Amino acid sequence: INHGRDIVRGVCGGAVERCAVAMGDWNTPAGGVAGLWDALVGGEHPGWPTPDQRTCCFPESSHYGVFDHMATNVPGARSAGFTVHPYQLLELNPVKQHRAVSARLALPGAGPAFTALGMRRG
Repeated sequence: INHGRDIVRGVCGGAVERCAVAMGDWNTPAGGVAGLWDALVGGEHPGWPTPDQRTCCFPESSHYGVFDHMATNVPGARSAGFTVHPYQLLELNPVKQHRAVSARLALPGAGPAFTALGMRRG
């Protein structure tokens, strides 16, 4: 990620400072997300992104990556769990496909956890 901050700020305005949630393929383990956050979002750095486990890529005998995460800079927000799903459409031999990830985010003062779905195919 080397640009995008102006687009995000144009859509979200000042909310990005402490009210952003981003989920997707960061192409880095969770510990590297904060370094990319500035270029994409700006504002406060996120807490520890989740999940921090292998999500890339099919076939695992040829690829390895801990890339797909949900991150937020909402004060008091925390992970309420996640699922790294199996590879999809294996009959199509989906080379370099990531595993789909679903993540739950508990927001301060909110009722049941909000679910953010991140799906990536091939």
